Amino acid sequence: MPSKKTIYIVLGVLFVCFLFGNSGSRKLVRRYFDIYKLKSEISQQKRENILLKKEIYLLENDQSYIERIARKELGLVAPGEVEYRFKKQEN
Repeated sequence: MPSKKTIYIVLGVLFVCFLFGNSGSRKLVRRYFDIYKLKSEISQQKRENILLKKEIYLLENDQSYIERIARKELGLVAPGEVEYRFKKQEN
């Protein structure tokens, strides 16, 4: 009767031969990793979509958000305000 170690070695060799012995198995494993990658990309896109929907809501309904974006991205200043700019000191 063969030992357990021998049986495990034979099963391991058969498993490796099954995975890499024919192109069908390789394609199956490759497709599994492709599916995993695509699922993670889908979840990332869903998170980004949620953030974009929140931004659309704020742009449509919150005047202070629009003002903050205009000040930040366009450097706009309201009439009567004074803008102070400071130079960063280089070491």
